[in-house]
Amino acid sequence: MSTALDNSSLLSTLASVRGSGGKIVFTNGCFDILHVGHTRYLAQARALGALLVVGLNSDESIRG
Repeated sequence: MSTALDNSSLLSTLASVRGSGGKIVFTNGCFDILHVGHTRYLAQARALGALLVVGLNSDESIRG
């Protein structure tokens, strides 16, 4: 699945993955200029579990 989910859909998806015994992997970062290093990092993170959840940092959070 490669999609953005609203909170309700995310919670449902997380419950489904947990219910089937799947491992959920979470990472976050600033990907405003996506490059090959980002895509490799995300692919490696995805390989660690059944579902990868990516949080996006705001511009303010990385400048702070």
